[in-house]
Amino acid sequence: MSETNIFHAKTKLIDIQDGEELIVLINEQNAWEHGISPLDKVVLRYKDQELVLNANLTNKLVKPNEIGLYKDVSQKYKIPGDATVSVHFTQTNGKAIEALKKAINGKKLNYKETYSIMKDIADNRFTDTLITYYSAVGFFKKASDHELYEMAKAMAETGEMLHFDGVVADKHCMGGVPGNETTMIMIPLLASLGIKMPKTFSKAITSPAATGECVNVLMDISFSKKEIENLVKTQNSCLVRGGGLSLAPADEKLIKVAYPLSMQSYSRTVVSIMAKKYAMGINHSLIDIPMGPTAKVPDMKTAKRLKKKYEYVGKKLGMKVHVEITDAMQPIGAGIGATLQVREVLRVLQQHELRPMDLQNKAVFLASKIIELVGMAKGKKAYEMAYQQLKSGKAWKKMQEIIKAQRGKNPNIKSEDLKLAKFKKEVKAEKAGTVKVIDMKLINLTTRALGAPIDDQGGLYLCKKLGDKVKKNDIIYVMYANQESKIDMALENLKGKKMYEIK
Repeated sequence: MSETNIFHAKTKLIDIQDGEELIVLINEQNAWEHGISPLDKVVLRYKDQELVLNANLTNKLVKPNEIGLYKDVSQKYKIPGDATVSVHFTQTNGKAIEALKKAINGKKLNYKETYSIMKDIADNRFTDTLITYYSAVGFFKKASDHELYEMAKAMAETGEMLHFDGVVADKHCMGGVPGNETTMIMIPLLASLGIKMPKTFSKAITSPAATGECVNVLMDISFSKKEIENLVKTQNSCLVRGGGLSLAPADEKLIKVAYPLSMQSYSRTVVSIMAKKYAMGINHSLIDIPMGPTAKVPDMKTAKRLKKKYEYVGKKLGMKVHVEITDAMQPIGAGIGATLQVREVLRVLQQHELRPMDLQNKAVFLASKIIELVGMAKGKKAYEMAYQQLKSGKAWKKMQEIIKAQRGKNPNIKSEDLKLAKFKKEVKAEKAGTVKVIDMKLINLTTRALGAPIDDQGGLYLCKKLGDKVKKNDIIYVMYANQESKIDMALENLKGKKMYEIK
């Protein structure tokens, strides 16, 4: 790059947080002088740091020869106000562009080519358009298991990598089942047995609330690498957002372009999950694949194909992997949406009389499989060990310690103290009968219409499950939202559709 394309400026801190985008504000005069257009990528250099940022232009927020840094950017990269920085254009790696073209044309990439794409995505050099092209390839070209391994390895190695001594275990659910928040029960339960359980997560893509949204109801989820290492050292566990750590950073950007359509290919799901395990230093991993007609994985053939992919990629990355294909005929637990799901979790951990037994039983079963995987016990003994940690209160005690360690406001919170959304609507049965079918995809769509996952209080509470007898005018579910218009929208979307089939 020639010196004419570089200018120096003083930083000005802007009290705005974008959360995901790395944005710099440039005065329009400077932009005009140097040929910078809105949404161009620019490089900002400060001391030994080089950041690739998206340029936004303004006449009011910064003066000529000033650079506006959003609060989250200045905090993450420790750039103070009134610091001198240099700004210049960036270019996408030519090798990465050629590799992307090759992938779009259906040709197989070698590891260096895959790495170059992941590196440019991770470094913010790929535009959203280029990332979308790469994401779309996963839907149109079938990748071999070895290609998936190379994608996962490259995705991990272009970000931060952690290492913990000894046995390091993890559990991941592929999702597609509303509720089903077993992770927040299993992590403290297994950590209380002395098993290292560092857990990271991404934002929800297809579900109304993934583990990240749920954990954030009770505690902070954004921590540095050093802080995470300390959490695992002191708590035997953590429940943290992977994107904030720069753990497999390309994954967060790929998820972002997939989010508007609530779509992610099966192959890219395997890559995303296993990359984060590898980067997190996991050497024992349990994968839960819920399988059912309206779940993300609809049939046994698909589930078994995915099982083989997880096992192959995990083995190549040096992990011991166990895959459980679980029943997904209906939601697990009754709460759908972050706060409602957390209430279910706390009811189980606190052994409340209203605890959902299906959620408790699944969490204990999966925890027993990790106990087996790490060689602590087998069969009935493993199941009993897991159950006793829950029944004795040791799992809840460990969760209280985790909440406190992760800057939670109230480690002593009771399940029934959680504040729900301002408005609610009870939906009643139009006829008597038995619940025969619950459409989980429709539950997800309805819950998102109620504000989830952006509004953690929005959601559904299911009063009836499969096989339950229903009388006419019985409440079958309750809608929760902080705006009445969202309830109206959800009801409108349900016209002519059946979330529950009662016969």
